[in-house]
Amino acid sequence: MRFYTLPPLLGLLLSLTHPSPARAQSAASSPTRAVVAADNLLDVAVSDSSTTYLVFGGPVSLVDVGMAGNYLVKIEANAVFVRARRKHAPPTPMLIRYGSKYWMGRLVFVNRPVLQLYDFQKDGTLSVNGKNASSTGAAPENELALDKEREKKAVVEGKLTKLRKAREEHQAVAVVDNDLVLSLANVRNDKDFTYLRFKVINKTNIDYNVDFTDFQLVENAQKKFLARKKNEARRPLAPSGGQPNQTITGRTTGYLTYAIPLYAATERGYLEVTLRELNGARVLVLPVPSRVINRAATI
Repeated sequence: MRFYTLPPLLGLLLSLTHPSPARAQSAASSPTRAVVAADNLLDVAVSDSSTTYLVFGGPVSLVDVGMAGNYLVKIEANAVFVRARRKHAPPTPMLIRYGSKYWMGRLVFVNRPVLQLYDFQKDGTLSVNGKNASSTGAAPENELALDKEREKKAVVEGKLTKLRKAREEHQAVAVVDNDLVLSLANVRNDKDFTYLRFKVINKTNIDYNVDFTDFQLVENAQKKFLARKKNEARRPLAPSGGQPNQTITGRTTGYLTYAIPLYAATERGYLEVTLRELNGARVLVLPVPSRVINRAATI
């Protein structure tokens, strides 16, 4: 996926920051209307580790981001792909023209799993799973963030507890970097989720504090063209269970367990697992072949 940065709509921003006398008088005579217009902007959650998708009911011809240098944007047909360039990017307004209509919202960086798809195909109103969501305030949480579904969360965490007691089965799927070893210990599937257990060997004297773990389904990654992977497709998968912050102390071995949405991959696909450190640059990237997950036993 190739991103590019679009220039800001200077005329719009200048008109907002330096209104004409007539407009200023109108705003002064009706201050409530001006406040409501600002409050009605939908916050679109964006992270630097995964892509946020916005889909509209017509072809997108323009995307303008106020602070364009902090975000990567790509247009494809009636969809817009957005990703933050860096952590803690400041909020910024975004204007999109689709067909003959306009939509305006606000990009907000969040350091947690976010709602991946924003569906605005029904008259520009946000729809989640076919149901209209609020057009004001913060965007709804990812449906798979199970803190709002206690019953399902209990089932998932119960299966993760069961997986922690299993014998290690896939020590050969491993990566070694900076005296750290990351390997796949176990994997199981049910009808909704894939359950993963990873082994981390810390051979250093410095604790390895896992800030968050990123999962991406990668397809068509074998063919290369001009040293770049040709036609590679990536799909972020937000973890649905497990603890986001875990520490592997120095000279010890620890285990990490996660549940991610169940998916089907081809023989050329794999699951890319990335561990990022909270206060450091030791990043571990482990590719898990699709055949290992596709053939995993049920739990």
